[in-house]
Amino acid sequence: MRKQAAKIRQQEADNHPDAAERLAGYCHLLLDSFGRGVYAAYLPIRSEISPLPLIAALHDAGQPTAMPVTPAEGQPLSFRLWAVGDVLEDGPYGTRQPPVGGTTVLPDVILAPLLAFDLGGWRLGYGGGFYDRTIADFTARGHQASVVGLAYDGQKLDKVPVGPYDMPLDAVLSPSGLHRPQR
Repeated sequence: MRKQAAKIRQQEADNHPDAAERLAGYCHLLLDSFGRGVYAAYLPIRSEISPLPLIAALHDAGQPTAMPVTPAEGQPLSFRLWAVGDVLEDGPYGTRQPPVGGTTVLPDVILAPLLAFDLGGWRLGYGGGFYDRTIADFTARGHQASVVGLAYDGQKLDKVPVGPYDMPLDAVLSPSGLHRPQR
């Protein structure tokens, strides 16, 4: 399913080159829906929809923004303050991340990448469990963060397989708007 979802996402990326800018147009919708606070995203890889224009818009709207630091295997993500244009350094697995010594934060809203999603609010990721582990860790620490998947509209499936450790999304933001789960 992941291989097929990756192919579909690549087709969506090829067919909708303006999708990231369209997401940025929903900056105030996100703020109205999830409030003010620290918004964390990701640096896009492969054909992931880029959150960078949206992160820039959130930063311009006065919100602190952050990016993840890739953890050791089996550990949750941590986040450091970062804005578009700030310095990045090499991380593990060929990733880029905010530099060591940056300010660590607990985000209020996490903008998460995905391979596919369904209307129940379930997310198909790469299978590493980073985001699910992170949300479980936040909950155990008493920190509530909303998780919004960023996707192309064509990434929606009828049903995403769900495992015992999977955490649902609070919403999906796509070029057509904000989609709340139907549970």
